[in-house]
Order: sequence, then C-alpha cells, then structure tokens
Amino acid sequence: MKVAIINGSPKLRESASQLLAEAVQKKLGNQTECAICSPIGPEGSEILKKIEGANALVFVFPLYIDGLPSHLLRFLDESLQDISDKASGAMVYSIVNNGFFEGRQNAVAFEIMRNFADKAGLKWGQGIGVGGGGMLRSVGIGRGPLKKVGNTLDLLSKNIINARSAQNYTVDPDFPRALYIAVAHLSWRASARKNKVNSKQMLVKP
Repeated sequence: MKVAIINGSPKLRESASQLLAEAVQKKLGNQTECAICSPIGPEGSEILKKIEGANALVFVFPLYIDGLPSHLLRFLDESLQDISDKASGAMVYSIVNNGFFEGRQNAVAFEIMRNFADKAGLKWGQGIGVGGGGMLRSVGIGRGPLKKVGNTLDLLSKNIINARSAQNYTVDPDFPRALYIAVAHLSWRASARKNKVNSKQMLVKP
C-alpha cells in the first residue's frame, strides 16, 4: 500500500503539521510505503511524483481563518486533474490543527477537503481536527494533555491501512481551557516585547 502525506504548512520546518505528519508516518510503520511531501520548497516540484499511484492521500495542515493555507488551496486547485489522474481511486484523509483550544473549529476545513475529494473523483476517508495546536511542539504528541491526540492518530492510521471511511473526529487537549488561554496570552506578550511592541500598540486597529 502506498500513502502520500502532504504537509500543507507554509513553514518549511519545525511546524505542528510536520510533527503530526511524522507521527502518522511512524504509526503506519512497515505496513505501507509512506512518504511525506510538501507543495512548497525543494520538494514542491516532486510532489506529483510522490502522489502518483498512492492508495491514500493524507493532507496535514494548520487552520487559516476556518480554511486552508492559500498556497495549499492554490495547489489543490491548479493540480486537481493531475491528482485525480495520478492517484485514481485513492482515499483522502485530513488532519487539521489550530491554535484555538477546541478541535471543532476545524469542521469547515473538513468540508473543503471533502469537496476537493468529490471534485477529483476520489473517496473521502476522514477528517481529524486537533485543538490546542500551540501545545504540540512543547508537550509532544501522545504525552500528558495530548495523550488523546496520539490515540486518535492510532485510530486514523488503522483506517488508512484498511482503506476505511469513518466519521470526522475532533480532539481537545486534556488541559484546563482557561489556563491554555492564559499561557497563550503570556506567549503573545513575550513575543510583543521581543519585537518592541507595547500593550497599547497591540490593541491598535489597522
């Protein structure tokens, strides 16, 4: 079985999407021929070759205003026919992460990806929505408050291996929501100070 994992993050390295993509690749193990690719950077020109013959396409990306990052949306639009031809009959799965606490914020992005699959003549598999994306790099997938994320990726990997469709599923951190927001505010303030932006400037409307 051949699986192509498409990292849709605009970051070339050290992104939450990269962590999720690598976690799924590891969970799929030796049961699949699995490659991670990206539509940007040095891999961009080779992505259609890696997609060719795939039985499953797994799109992993961050949520951008309830939708997809613009470069990923452009790639899907411009390459729709190529993807349809090269991965004919493939299952499409999506893992969407966001900085909000609630994983359900990713629901609209699932529908966008499902519409893409339908238009490309591919089969929709499942969408996984991960809330609390800001914790992925600091805590680690499958650990502590993100243990449920690891368990969810286990189930997704089994669905991929068995070419199985399932209901979309969202997961929140096992962590107090109020504390998550408080830590996020501290992080924003620290970033502002680093860039010499004071509290009043942060509240100025463009």
